[in-house]
Amino acid sequence: MHTYLEDFQTYTARDGAQLPYRFFAGHSDVVLIFLHGITEPSLYLREFGQWIAQQRLATVYLPDLRGYGNQPLRRGDIDYIGQLDDDLEDLFRFVQTRHPGAKIIVGGHSAGGATAIRQTMRPIHQEIFAYLLLAPALSPNAPLDRKDGSGNESKVSIPRYLSLMLLNALGIRRFNHAVVYRRLTPVEKLHGTESCQLSYRLALSRMVGNDYGSYLARLTQPTFVMIGADDEVFDADAYQPLYEKHCKAEVRVIAGHNHDSIVKTEEALSRVGDWLRKTVL
Repeated sequence: MHTYLEDFQTYTARDGAQLPYRFFAGHSDVVLIFLHGITEPSLYLREFGQWIAQQRLATVYLPDLRGYGNQPLRRGDIDYIGQLDDDLEDLFRFVQTRHPGAKIIVGGHSAGGATAIRQTMRPIHQEIFAYLLLAPALSPNAPLDRKDGSGNESKVSIPRYLSLMLLNALGIRRFNHAVVYRRLTPVEKLHGTESCQLSYRLALSRMVGNDYGSYLARLTQPTFVMIGADDEVFDADAYQPLYEKHCKAEVRVIAGHNHDSIVKTEEALSRVGDWLRKTVL
């Protein structure tokens, strides 16, 4: 197993934690902070970030979010709901210090897209130049219906999730460490740095709230949404009408692509590159 440890650098979060990110130097005046999916750390996005940097489209930061990666503080768990937002804000300020005056794009793949969209309600939103969202998740109650589940190797404990929501509404948070999300992929198919069991407080921090329309309506910056027509996790046909209802994001559906290939193929990378060139260069 090659985890490309040589790529990693760290920044200091507000609680003093040293959090890792992969770094690829590219265009000095544009920075892309791009977030990974629900169980995988940034390793699978390495070639994606490297390509963007090599094309001189942007300098790329690929953080391993808290609870993820090679040596997380606590795999699959964080301290409180919203801590990932605080961490991302700390990374954003760190990037601003290292790249003064740069146009900063925030984006993500799958759950990383939802985590990026969460920032529309955060202080950094007005300073984000654009959003790049690839096969983005949203809220569990959004009409991005999963299909028959054939390619979705995960299980959410709905009763536990709802119970914890009720307890939190009553101000009871001491059970928020309970696992509500499990990845069911056989062990022999894993590379060993996945976070396959997620606590309630981490899982909730990866999705937007039930009022997802309010988040989307705040996407007034240039926003590019791309989804594969053969996505096995989300309904590709639901994206255009959903985003069109709430914002002016550019939505593209690519034939012959599924949930993972949307960040890997030459065609997908080319489309992202075209958008970056016309938007920020």
